[in-house]
Amino acid sequence: MKENRYMLLIKQTFKSLNAFEIALLLAILSLAILSFIIKGDFGVNALIAAVGAILGVFCVVFGAKGSLANWIFGVVEAFLHIYICFCTHIYGDMLQRIFYNLPMQFIGFKMWKKRTRNDGTATIHTRYMNARQRWITLGSVALGTGALGVFLIYFGPWMIGVLTDIFPDMKFITLKSDYDTHMQLWLDSFTTVLSIITMIVSVKAYVEQWYMWLIINIAYIALWLMSDSVFSFMTVSKYCVYLINSIYGIYMWNKLSKD
Repeated sequence: MKENRYMLLIKQTFKSLNAFEIALLLAILSLAILSFIIKGDFGVNALIAAVGAILGVFCVVFGAKGSLANWIFGVVEAFLHIYICFCTHIYGDMLQRIFYNLPMQFIGFKMWKKRTRNDGTATIHTRYMNARQRWITLGSVALGTGALGVFLIYFGPWMIGVLTDIFPDMKFITLKSDYDTHMQLWLDSFTTVLSIITMIVSVKAYVEQWYMWLIINIAYIALWLMSDSVFSFMTVSKYCVYLINSIYGIYMWNKLSKD
């Protein structure tokens, strides 16, 4: 029987892993085991958090390699992250995952497939933005951040008030109705907009995405460090590995653009 093309793609990617990539994957596996030992929590939610973190790291490591398998793991991880956000009341992130990140996994797979190399590595040809595209991206982030920040200042409390009237148990950790300082509000707006735009840059296979992910991962580590939920340890661990991987992604994608 002919092997499923997606399974073949995943096998090709695993066979091409180098020592550093294997180390990143083993690191998150070790942290998952450590989480169970330290907390002594072997419940379903703890298991889902661990599996989500592991799959998420597989996704970004494969992404740094420029492998199509990135998007396959991304679909499964997106569903698990949606569940985690629902349980921890991070509804802004949850809605973004449902209506944006999840559909973009399928779009990304289709777009990257057109740029696949014919050398059996299941990797793609990467590229750089031109000056005009970089300015458009920077301008979009600035305008989007400004628009979302103004919206949160003048309409955020009203919007969240309406939502909490409909869903009394709803809570917001990000894009919320009250911030300790204006700086937090603008940082929240910035990371939300930057995450949306970076996904577009990623789908188009531009090297610059990894510099953008680097900033995003630092912000998300700070966000989850402030949470005391059952998911916090593994989620922070996941984003720490993401941070290391984003630096590796910068190196690899610069290299892939020249091969």
